[in-house]
Amino acid sequence: MIFAFDFPREQEGIFYRPYEHTKDYTYNGLIGFDGDYPCYGPAPPSLIEILEQHGHEYSIVKSDVICETNESFYYLLETQGPPEGWLGTQENYNNTLLSGVSKSVIEKTQKGQCKIILFSSNEGYDPFQYRIFDKIYQDLDDYRIPFEQFVFVSGNLIIDTLHDVWKKMSGGKTHGIKCIPFNNELFDFYETMQPNVVFNKDSKNRDKKFLLLNRMPRIHRIGLISLLHSKKLLDNTLTSFPSEELSPSPFSKKVHISQYFKRMLNFDNQTKSDCLKAWQDLENNHFPLVVDVDEWDTNHYGTSVEWLYDRTFFSIVVESIYDDLSVFLDEKIWKPIYNYHPFIMVGCPNSLKKLRELGFKTFHPFIDESYDSEHNHGKRMLMISNEIERLCKLDIQQLKKWFDNLIPILEHNKNKLLYDDVQKQSIFTEFVEGIR
Repeated sequence: MIFAFDFPREQEGIFYRPYEHTKDYTYNGLIGFDGDYPCYGPAPPSLIEILEQHGHEYSIVKSDVICETNESFYYLLETQGPPEGWLGTQENYNNTLLSGVSKSVIEKTQKGQCKIILFSSNEGYDPFQYRIFDKIYQDLDDYRIPFEQFVFVSGNLIIDTLHDVWKKMSGGKTHGIKCIPFNNELFDFYETMQPNVVFNKDSKNRDKKFLLLNRMPRIHRIGLISLLHSKKLLDNTLTSFPSEELSPSPFSKKVHISQYFKRMLNFDNQTKSDCLKAWQDLENNHFPLVVDVDEWDTNHYGTSVEWLYDRTFFSIVVESIYDDLSVFLDEKIWKPIYNYHPFIMVGCPNSLKKLRELGFKTFHPFIDESYDSEHNHGKRMLMISNEIERLCKLDIQQLKKWFDNLIPILEHNKNKLLYDDVQKQSIFTEFVEGIR
């Protein structure tokens, strides 16, 4: 596989890709380049790292060199940040997905020599909410690029199904771009992130009920922590949440939270009132909730601490998205699996189902996982909180017995994540064949 790039000019010793395309810069997913190894985007592992991991041959060339030949090649666009940036849909924004691609690459793509890959495998955005398909097809039409020369790789693991739905809704398109679901974080190097793992089989160090980590105050996380606090379930846990002053992004205003409880979660008036009171108490009297670090600007994707899992009985994994048309599995679920930790997943419907399809085991009947098939977002969150409440009512000795029953599942999942090279090779080979 040959990957070509419009190499950006050097600035202050590094290669830099801004979103604001100018005559001096291009936007093609290449963040840095040290002479022989490209660095793609902010969320590892890169496509090149996974190719190397699984023995697929590749080469990196400059686009102006490859365009002088008749060789077929791929041009990689890797996303960074939310879709408004890389699609160009944010207000007063003049750039589009392809406006930073060089003219020579566009011409080669029009002729079928180049295939453009939009690589967004580390995020699982809802394509309808963000108008992703609409903007991709608009750009392809504007640049007269054949649909078959464009591949969209998304961490949304139902992106191919959603694309079929979109085509039917858009006049019944009979052909289009290729959409491939792929989660690159399944292939990451967790042994490098966290070399030491403590598998506390006898639970002798476990003195807290659960682990719940929150850095970004997304509104569904506000909803969950308010609901748990209204039931007094945060005591004797390892739970983090920033204060408004320390948060890496702004808190939602109270009116937004109220409307979220009412319109998105459809909570009854009493539950809504209890949650609003709980949120106000958290803001006024408890935030920040600190577990392992007391600063909030750093994204700790690439770090993990074993004692968090050694001292708690289960994780509450709150994914980045909750009420979107998506199934998205990221490092938040792989880290507990790596640390032999049971989990309750606060994500989109059928997330646990997808995990099982990948060969992992979940925890029914020891955890009631019926919430996973519930599409009503409010009911699903209440079902999750009820199960957390049930487990929190167990005393430490009961939780130790409960945990002991899960050990075979935990060992299976750890082995599947780290050592099932046959499964990973199969997944990645299917992915590569899909691109070709």
